[in-house]
Amino acid sequence: MEVLEYQLPEERIAWKPKDKRSDAKLLYAKSGNITDEKFSDVSKIIGGKYHLILNETKVVNARLHLKKPTGGSLEVFCLEPEGGDISERLAQTNQVEWRCLLGGAKKWKEGFIVAEEFYAGKKLQLKAEKISFFNGAFKLAFSWSSPKLSFSEILEIFGKTPLPPYIKRRAETSDIKRYQTVFAKNEGSVAAPTASLHFTEGILHKLGQVGVEQVKVNLHVGAGTFKPISSLVDEHIMHHELFDVHIDELRRLSVLENLIAVGTTAVRTVESLFILAVQLKQNGAEDLAKPQIVRQWDWKSQPLLFGDYHDAFSFLVSKCEESGLEKVYGYTSLMIVPGFKFKVITGLITNFHMPKSTLLFLVSAFIGESWREVYSHALENDYRFLSYGDSSLLIP
Repeated sequence: MEVLEYQLPEERIAWKPKDKRSDAKLLYAKSGNITDEKFSDVSKIIGGKYHLILNETKVVNARLHLKKPTGGSLEVFCLEPEGGDISERLAQTNQVEWRCLLGGAKKWKEGFIVAEEFYAGKKLQLKAEKISFFNGAFKLAFSWSSPKLSFSEILEIFGKTPLPPYIKRRAETSDIKRYQTVFAKNEGSVAAPTASLHFTEGILHKLGQVGVEQVKVNLHVGAGTFKPISSLVDEHIMHHELFDVHIDELRRLSVLENLIAVGTTAVRTVESLFILAVQLKQNGAEDLAKPQIVRQWDWKSQPLLFGDYHDAFSFLVSKCEESGLEKVYGYTSLMIVPGFKFKVITGLITNFHMPKSTLLFLVSAFIGESWREVYSHALENDYRFLSYGDSSLLIP
């Protein structure tokens, strides 16, 4: 399978968001027909026909700058905790261990790296010690001088908004708000679910008025989302991401029709849930209290055990009820490429993605070769690309 490629001029990348979220353009592609719309009119397009799946994850200030004893600065990008539930680890006080990427790691031989800030009228110190290196990331032990503060609060104080690597500028104060969805709730992502950045409270209200229901899921976006496919597609190692979905949302998924996923992360969450339902039914009783695992190619060997997604989600609801659990959670490395059979979604709202990216492969799997026509139209009609760019509504 060839790596998907197109020419993206640098001037087409959106370096900053528009002044208003809803000012984004919306490329509407349905059954091969393309029209140019405004995102602010999305309720008129889908009202009375479709329902939305939204990712409630919240971006943390994952980018830190600490100094070596010699005075040189190092950039630390916090990926995920070393074991345990991410919300529990973010709430941890006094100290925590975290998997991180290090800029200039070779310059840090030993000892602590340190950052200082004034907080509540006192000098607050953050220290990091290198513990080990594994699978492309360093395990760091963080500790701080005010033991009552949580690691989440430490990131708020010391961290910067983790803008994508292709946005070549420093994060600004405005990014704290704009690189976050208006419905962000659950801390843990190091990248925003960018398809949702165009929604405003007003648009969500209008959607509700025209009968569009909202299903809320949670998938914490990892830095691996920016990793291009540089080798053969079958050899690409897909990153894993933590997801969880409450039983009430599973109940909604089991009865709603015509679901549009807002973003590739919402797609991967609900399609992973379908795969998980098949695995649970196939393998018999499983401990749902433990994190469930969906591997990147599990979809290639799945038997047909459910008539449709309604049956699959009803099955997950029953399993949760039997176990007395409020949610299903786990890790997914699901990689969606052409040949994947979508079981849940009818449509997709998404931004325009990088060449050679796994996100572009997902789009190609969903709408086929017409992705080239969609992207050519966007390039020819002044659409803005990538995280802070314009949007598309894709319905095969």
